[in-house]
Amino acid sequence: MRARPWLILSIAFNVFAAAYLYVATEPFREPVVSVPSARYPGLLVRTNVVVRHENFTWEQIESTNYVTLINNLRAIGCPETTIRDIITSEVNRVYARRRVTEVVYANYQWWLSDPDPEAVRAASGKIASLEAERRESLTSLLGPGWEMESNAQIAARGGITLTGPILGDLPAAIKQAVYAVVAVTQKKIEAYEQARYQQGKSIDPMQMVRLREEPFAQLASVLTAEQYEEFALRYAPAAQQLREQMRGTELTPDQFRDLFSALNPIIGQPVYYYSGSDPQLLKQQQQLAAQAEAVTKQTLGAQFYAACQLNQDPQYRAAKATAQQLGVPDTTVMPMYEINRATQAELDRIRKDDTLSSDEKVQAMAQTQVEQQQSLEELLGPDAFQRWLEGQPARK
Repeated sequence: MRARPWLILSIAFNVFAAAYLYVATEPFREPVVSVPSARYPGLLVRTNVVVRHENFTWEQIESTNYVTLINNLRAIGCPETTIRDIITSEVNRVYARRRVTEVVYANYQWWLSDPDPEAVRAASGKIASLEAERRESLTSLLGPGWEMESNAQIAARGGITLTGPILGDLPAAIKQAVYAVVAVTQKKIEAYEQARYQQGKSIDPMQMVRLREEPFAQLASVLTAEQYEEFALRYAPAAQQLREQMRGTELTPDQFRDLFSALNPIIGQPVYYYSGSDPQLLKQQQQLAAQAEAVTKQTLGAQFYAACQLNQDPQYRAAKATAQQLGVPDTTVMPMYEINRATQAELDRIRKDDTLSSDEKVQAMAQTQVEQQQSLEELLGPDAFQRWLEGQPARK
């Protein structure tokens, strides 16, 4: 396998420059030499001789053969991690170019509504073959374990980073094992997304949940119970869904942990995320949603659950945001929400009233909005109301 000299130079220039400056400028001392003194024959004089390396050029390191290049970089003391970065970067470039030139993707048949299944299979097979060849090449050049660092980078693409007081303190070997498991799943997710894109199809939420759940079975035997719980609280699909559902609600760590533990068996099921029209699956989804609501209410308590439900209302969140922007007390949020909700309900009623003419509807809606403004002015006060008024979009 050959590498273009200019490309290797572009990748390794900074590393080489640092290594060159160090080796070319840092003096080293030969072992202390003892020589007889001319004036005093019985006395040995110890001398230190400072010797500098002879300057060398990039041509002495550069090679179009990867094995030779690796040996040359090691000869000047280049760190193994940097050597790995240089070689993996170049090999990845080579195989990325080969995927572009050698794989015939199904979307080349632009005149077809659905891609040719045989073309899809052939493309997938070629991609898998190139990937196996790429990994085999890197293993032969860098030895087993070359992918450890890249596993962490692959996992990070999926938002998984082992940080924090528990996961951040994992031993290096455990971290590598976790990243290796997660990286396999991340590659599957990326391959699935790419295939759906090439087929012109949308992502199936159920399949994404299945893929994201895959690492957990393996990690149960890699992590301790405490470590596993921390990983699940951060990265499980159910935990991510729960954070989205509780957006705007301030849960304590213990509340979130208890709620996740109760809900994970329910909202961790792929069918909970179904987005199709199959009656049977829709029925299962509705049953799970009802179970999740009942469990949430039981775990949080009726009063706190009601507050959580209120935080899910877009009009309530809009009222909270408006109060913060205007700098008015929090006590105005609920009255403002009630005023806006009543106004919206009345506007909807007027629009649906077939007994009114178009002109009558316009007049009734305008009167409703005037009443809304009067109520808000009384609630907010003149100054805050004027700021609210200035922030409203102009009506046509």
